Amino acid sequence: MQLTEKDNLNLPGTLKIGRPRELIQHVAPFVVVGALWAMLIAHLSPHWGVNPQYSFGWFVPLLCAYLFFLGWRTRPPAEPMHSKRVAKAVFGIAGFALLPTWLVGQASPDWRFISWLLAFEVVALSLCMIYFIGGRSWLRHFAFSIGFLLISVPWPVALEALVVHGLTRAATVATVGALNLFAIPAIQHENLIEVKTGLLGVDEACSGIRSLQAIFMVSVFLGELYRASKRRRILLILCGALIAFLCNIGRTFSLAAFAAKEGTEAIANYHDPLGFTVLAIAFLLLGSLARLISGPLPKLPSSTVPAPRPLPWPFVLGLGAWVMLTVIGVEAWYRAHEREAKLRWSFVWPVEKKDFSEVPIPTVAADALAADEARGAEWVNPDGSAWMAFFFKWAEGPARSRILARLHRPENCLPAAGYKLREDRGTILVQAKDLRIPFRSFAFEDAGNPVYVFFCLWENRAKQPDRPRIQDEWTRLANLESVLLGERNLGQQVLEIVIFGYNKPEEAEAALRRDLVAMIESYGM
Repeated sequence: MQLTEKDNLNLPGTLKIGRPRELIQHVAPFVVVGALWAMLIAHLSPHWGVNPQYSFGWFVPLLCAYLFFLGWRTRPPAEPMHSKRVAKAVFGIAGFALLPTWLVGQASPDWRFISWLLAFEVVALSLCMIYFIGGRSWLRHFAFSIGFLLISVPWPVALEALVVHGLTRAATVATVGALNLFAIPAIQHENLIEVKTGLLGVDEACSGIRSLQAIFMVSVFLGELYRASKRRRILLILCGALIAFLCNIGRTFSLAAFAAKEGTEAIANYHDPLGFTVLAIAFLLLGSLARLISGPLPKLPSSTVPAPRPLPWPFVLGLGAWVMLTVIGVEAWYRAHEREAKLRWSFVWPVEKKDFSEVPIPTVAADALAADEARGAEWVNPDGSAWMAFFFKWAEGPARSRILARLHRPENCLPAAGYKLREDRGTILVQAKDLRIPFRSFAFEDAGNPVYVFFCLWENRAKQPDRPRIQDEWTRLANLESVLLGERNLGQQVLEIVIFGYNKPEEAEAALRRDLVAMIESYGM
């Protein structure tokens, strides 16, 4: 019997390709969800690209897709929606919040609260759409594959700093103990390891935080891949953390041993190769442990459940239109407020000062900062105080410049050089000619001697003569002010001044106010 076109359209299990509405109804949800995930990936990708701690984030969306594919093959029968009002409320709130979140995120891509907020919104919307077409059974079945994306979001700064400092101190203590155990003389100075050829700093890379976050991601993924029980998943995560820590102890031990034998300048030759080797060993050990704990990979039977019911048109079209409005509207807002004239200044190096000399920036630090301009120098003032300054500049451009400028701060970086933070004295404003420049003031200690650090983070913003500007770039109010003024992708610069030789912070601050006037040159107003 010959089938007519009408018969073909109504064959069970076939897509009614002759009806554009049905075709769009099946394709539109994938387009809308894909647009949501593309927005989130576009927001997070600068973090993955410039911060080595989160470089594993590039793989997370692919792993989510793989887990979703496995879940689709084993999907359960769809169920009716039991909490339709709750789902609609969550869908509406998360959808509406997209616009303000995306608006603020364009001006402050480094604000991790916004990153988490955007990630929760995208995950919530994705889960709501799953619930609409499959009910509770589908929500439970696909929740992990969608929620797994949250693991790629950068940790809150306070939590990250706490873990980094704790791991750094633990890695230093363990490495010094291991070196002395193997008859390699070593002494600990805060986060520095002294060997016979010099000092070795234990930074965040050597502390294990990078491999810890990557191992945590892999541990969670393997637990789902092996369909492990909750207890076994927790055990796998804990064992992964231990593996990451022990492997990094081996890395710092090896670097210190090489430094003791060949000199500290040889560390650069071994730093990255050892890092990749240690990470590969950690992954192999974790994979073997997952197999030992959970047994072989389970065989997943293919599902014979029919295709799900289509999403309701109002949800698909409404969310799609709102996403389009969000992206286009936010872009139009910032483009309409772009200004050419910017308020800029540069640092004039006091080359006439006594004992002025360049301070080389280590290759590892220079590569991590990726600044367009980077320079360091030291000198001695007539009153006997010793000064050291570092100046970094990033040109106007996408989000990476702002993230890089805020990635390394004194309270996080100087402890790796052996300095102990005594006090964060807040922000002070220093008058330099016609500019009021904000500096964050810190009191450190080095071998019992006071050290005062002044750190300035500056954005080349447009001058606003009709109203005062919030000067402190570290406040959240400054981030919101940038949104109101339509400012994004601005040029960034950092000036860090370290002063030795004063007993009181007030003396160091007075010296900074006195000397900075001759070191600042403003232009572009």
